[in-house]
Amino acid sequence: MPRFPRLTYTITRDIHWRVEPLVYLVALLAIAILIPLNYALTGYEVVPTSSPDYNYVPNHWYSRFAPRPKPGSYCSPNKLTIGDSFVTNTSILTYQLVTVLGSSKQTSSQANIDYKGTTLESCDVLYMSARVDARLLTSVIMAGVACTDETGFPVVFSTSFNSAAYHDDPSTSLGLKFNYQIAIWTEIASLGFAVSSYLEYAATDLFTHVSNIYQSMPNGTGPALISVSADPGNSTFPSWWCSVSNSTTDSACRTTNPNIPLALDDMTLLDMNGGIIDTPSLADKYASAVSNAMQVMLAAVRLDLGNVLPNNILVNQSSELIDATIASSFPGDRNSSELYPLFNSANGPSVVVGEEEKFPSVIAAEYQCKVEQRKSAGSILVAVSVATLTLFKGGWAVFLLILTFLAKRAQPEDCQACAGHEDLVARVRELERLQFSSPPLGKLEKEA
Repeated sequence: MPRFPRLTYTITRDIHWRVEPLVYLVALLAIAILIPLNYALTGYEVVPTSSPDYNYVPNHWYSRFAPRPKPGSYCSPNKLTIGDSFVTNTSILTYQLVTVLGSSKQTSSQANIDYKGTTLESCDVLYMSARVDARLLTSVIMAGVACTDETGFPVVFSTSFNSAAYHDDPSTSLGLKFNYQIAIWTEIASLGFAVSSYLEYAATDLFTHVSNIYQSMPNGTGPALISVSADPGNSTFPSWWCSVSNSTTDSACRTTNPNIPLALDDMTLLDMNGGIIDTPSLADKYASAVSNAMQVMLAAVRLDLGNVLPNNILVNQSSELIDATIASSFPGDRNSSELYPLFNSANGPSVVVGEEEKFPSVIAAEYQCKVEQRKSAGSILVAVSVATLTLFKGGWAVFLLILTFLAKRAQPEDCQACAGHEDLVARVRELERLQFSSPPLGKLEKEA
């Protein structure tokens, strides 16, 4: 027959140190510590979610005891590709990504950049242009925005504002969205809706002024379509450049009225049939109306970027700043500005009153995040119980191993046998004292 290993059991001995109360008290304290610890470690599961904040950090009951996680460690960046459209958290204008600076494929549709919730304080308007059609009474004001690399978001994106005299289309108004449930246009961004009025008046002034000049010239010989750009100059940044981050080192751009020089020599003038009108002297007639429109566009874009410096005409509508920036009339008859009275009636109040919490501005995006969510009560009970029992048993075994080692060093095994013998003798003598019948002491000693 095959021989199997014999089953054995461990012989136990009492430890003579009277430390049981202390040991069991420590054991209870260990269990009391392990239960909340394992609740934090095993009572939550990681689930995917979305957040408008890239630096989102969940706040649980145990967060105050745990190391503070690094911002952005829970969420993935939002990838922006050339051609993508986006808005900021102020929701004034819509932008489209044009260029990723420093990329080997700057203008390719494959160029992209990871956006990590960077504030737009390093961004400002890089270029502007305006196009007006007197035949359709439409105008388009365009602006390009550049962000420097100091915040890790070196890009160029563009925006535009379109307006038409006879197109009563609410979709062109900023801050409005069609509510399909109640079939009406509703306001979704009060700041955007307020800024929309200023842009509308500036655009109306522009195409009205162009139309008046066109009608004043005989036989349709006047310019029916004009196109003009702001003159950025020969430096890296245009003369009006004043981002929020730049204003901290260049205090002059915080208070100096923004000057937007126009490239009048390069203005395009087309007649009714699309023919070029080569009359440079006409360009001066449009300068003040175009300047008004570009000043409002500059202020609107800056406001959208979180630039609320005191020389922003939408932030500081004092009469001194408005008179120095906005023309009240244009050359010719019937050409008083409708925009100027809108500013003049405000005379001080800012469109950002009550909206201060939206600054500094960031791109409105939804980030995919992985955060801890509490499990169900049953799952928590099982997970915490198993984890606590496992850790406690392991710790208890290590504790007994150490205690046994110390006890053996303090009282070797041969002395333990002597101690057992002395106990037996003491018991016998106690029986004799009580006059119980007992075997002779010598015999008991030999049996022991």
